Amino acid sequence: MSKKNLCTVLLLSAIILLAGCGQEDTVTPIRIGLTIDESNQIAGEAASRALAQAMEDFLGIPVEPVLDITYLMGIEAMRNGHLDIMLVSAFNYIRTSAVVDVELLVTLPIRAGTNNNSVFITSASRDDINTIHDLQGKTFAFVDAVSTTGFVFPKYYLVSELGLNPDLIMHSGYFFDTIAFSGGHEASVMGINFGDFEAAAIGGIFLENMEERGLINAADFRVIAYTQPVPNPSYIVRSALDQELIEDIREFFLNFNDSAYFAENWSDGNIRFTQPDIEGYVYIRSVVSILGLD
Repeated sequence: MSKKNLCTVLLLSAIILLAGCGQEDTVTPIRIGLTIDESNQIAGEAASRALAQAMEDFLGIPVEPVLDITYLMGIEAMRNGHLDIMLVSAFNYIRTSAVVDVELLVTLPIRAGTNNNSVFITSASRDDINTIHDLQGKTFAFVDAVSTTGFVFPKYYLVSELGLNPDLIMHSGYFFDTIAFSGGHEASVMGINFGDFEAAAIGGIFLENMEERGLINAADFRVIAYTQPVPNPSYIVRSALDQELIEDIREFFLNFNDSAYFAENWSDGNIRFTQPDIEGYVYIRSVVSILGLD
């Protein structure tokens, strides 16, 4: 072999070797969709980034936080393999699992003494709305069509308690005079405050959080009904990930003890991630089926 050819062979061998090393060293990052707490967006983002960094340190592989995404964006991203982990409400776990194989990782219990129900509220100044029967003919607000506490559970409660037709309840004039989607729990509360709605259904925890932050006086509102307790939000993971990696991620969550994270993001530095309550999700599957939302 000529000296020139020998040099060429050696050069190509070096390039192939370097390329192989580069491929081995390339690690696909874990992408985690971190929802920001509606009641405290600034602290929520900072704490969520801290969670992603702690996960990266624990796993020893890159973890990329994906912030400010809607549930629908997250579901589509998981379906296309662009998102691996996401915090979802109970209803959105059911919706996601219908289009992509996912597993429940951990759930997040709410702080002790906090309302874990959907609630029906009206202005305390009204003396004509005292029970859900009095909602007939009124202007009513749900949060949005993908909200567990602001739509799914309240709708099921009305259907089951009043014997309403689930296919007709959203039609103006059937039971309510008019129906609106406010777009947010706090927007529903303020809509009652300003007279836009006569009553609304929200997650009970939001009424408490708004009073704690000085946005409202809870005494200005009357709770006329409570739904069944709502399953807590949970982190889910794509089943397509390596099973050993999934278990490592679950172990990270269950051993994550950063009190500052829980205090900033969830208003209680003493709570911790726990194993999901599977029975609660069996119940919500039946709710979703009865309402025809599946």
